[in-house]
Amino acid sequence: MKTILYATDCTNNDAPSLKYAYRFSSILKADLHVLHVYSFPPIAFSTIQPLNLLKKKMHKERIELVDKYCRTHLNNEFRQKPITTHVVENDSVSESILRLSKVLTPDLIIIGMKDRHSKRGYFSGNIADTLLDTVETPLLIVPNSLIYDTISTIVYATDFEQEDIESIQKLIEIARPFEALIEIVHVYESDKYATLERMERFQNTLLKQVSYPEITFRNIASENIKSGLLSVLNNEKASLLAMLERKHEWSFSNIFHKDLVKDMEMSLKIPLLAYNKNSTKLQNANAPYNIDNEMLSSG
Repeated sequence: MKTILYATDCTNNDAPSLKYAYRFSSILKADLHVLHVYSFPPIAFSTIQPLNLLKKKMHKERIELVDKYCRTHLNNEFRQKPITTHVVENDSVSESILRLSKVLTPDLIIIGMKDRHSKRGYFSGNIADTLLDTVETPLLIVPNSLIYDTISTIVYATDFEQEDIESIQKLIEIARPFEALIEIVHVYESDKYATLERMERFQNTLLKQVSYPEITFRNIASENIKSGLLSVLNNEKASLLAMLERKHEWSFSNIFHKDLVKDMEMSLKIPLLAYNKNSTKLQNANAPYNIDNEMLSSG
């Protein structure tokens, strides 16, 4: 992992996620880019100064604000590892993140979870939701109140899809420097024996492609996928949850389906790492693998 992009609104409430991004990037030995997006307020026609001068002045003030913000909240750590800051005027934070990510091509994007303390407002559009629908880069969503601690256990929620293989390979890049355990979990509601067989085949396929020793596999029976995952996270004292952002085709059977990744985000007290299933990299990487076909052709 070479580059991490972190977006901040430079509030005190966002400071823990800044520290998390900084220490996370330090352990991964990745360059950290800090992005701050601001909106230029409406200006009365009676103002004396030209608009372009006012904009330049505000942009300079924001640059100074971001520098002071990082120095204040990172304290002595700020001198240990350099960071690069980006200050952008735009009404859309998500659009600015997407634009900069196309330039930097980061390996990971980190943002804080939306909450009522954010300057964007509790009822404003959720930046994470927008990014989950559009960005191809893995997205790490960090609770704003989280105090950084080392990553010891990562739970990866799988549905035995071919894109899971590439996602787990990328996840190992994060887990290895921490020597963290990766616990691959599938929550099922019924058909235990079919689930066991699918997990076994998925496990065999994955272990042929990765060489990370700290991986375990579990099937969890639960009437509700969300509650089943939360139970695992609590019991294992997980440091991070990783999932695929799966797009569901519209049909009568899932009219009331709520995206699980977005639903989990609102219930977590640990970081959520989301991989976009529609990423071109994920689609191309594992085209030969199809667990259902393997099961049908097995003898």
